[in-house]
Amino acid sequence: MEPASPPPKRHWLPRILSGTVVAAGIALLKLKALLLLFAEGARSLFVNPFEGFGAMQYAIAGGSMAITIAAYATKFPIGLVVGFVLITFIHETGHALVIRAKGLRAGFMVFIPFIGGAVTLKDQPRSAYDDAQIGLAGPIAGTVASLICLQIFKSSGNALYLLIASVGFIINLINLLPLGPLDGGRISAAVTKWMWVLGFGAVVYKTVKQPNPLMIVVLVLAAFQVYASIVREKDDQKFYDVTLMQRAGIATVYFALVVFLGHQTYLALDRLSSMTGK
Repeated sequence: MEPASPPPKRHWLPRILSGTVVAAGIALLKLKALLLLFAEGARSLFVNPFEGFGAMQYAIAGGSMAITIAAYATKFPIGLVVGFVLITFIHETGHALVIRAKGLRAGFMVFIPFIGGAVTLKDQPRSAYDDAQIGLAGPIAGTVASLICLQIFKSSGNALYLLIASVGFIINLINLLPLGPLDGGRISAAVTKWMWVLGFGAVVYKTVKQPNPLMIVVLVLAAFQVYASIVREKDDQKFYDVTLMQRAGIATVYFALVVFLGHQTYLALDRLSSMTGK
């Protein structure tokens, strides 16, 4: 009986190559899925943010903008006023853009002197995640507009653009406070509603220390927002169903934007101080 011949040796190189090919194939499939997802998301943003606006909506937006400019011009230089209102307009357009991208309808865009602007909704967001994305769109658009002003200052040396950029950074940063009537209140609902406690406490402290009608209005609106969210959670629990990945994504963008705006505000104000010699 002949002894059994040993099994042929399997070379390690073909196994490594085949494993590499399989891994590359899986990676390419995942990359393709990510690219398709990104392309679909980017395509959804190519919408008309003012779709559905009629003569009444345009009249309210244009009229309230003109009134706001006139009111601010009584206290501030007209160049600063126009720049600030344009940044506010771009901020609100950011909201309107994502509202339309989500398949929702915007109601009115209105500007309120010494308060800011707002875009109302005819259709309500389907989830806290959608609401947070709409909330983030405004400060992101406003930040981009402020950065453009900063770049114009760097290329022209005109201090007016630095001042406009500084005001834009400050306003968008304040808007990210986790309070009901502000964008930060909408965003924080998708992260953790405990952020409202921090924001509400800060407003209470500020109102007690330096009481003024505007702070009292903000406090009342914040309290109403908390109450409305409690009622909504009882009636529509699914609205606050946010996955861990969605929560992490919103939190990452939110806190990164807060840090970035805080840094840009500090740099802009420091540069303004050095220019004025104060």
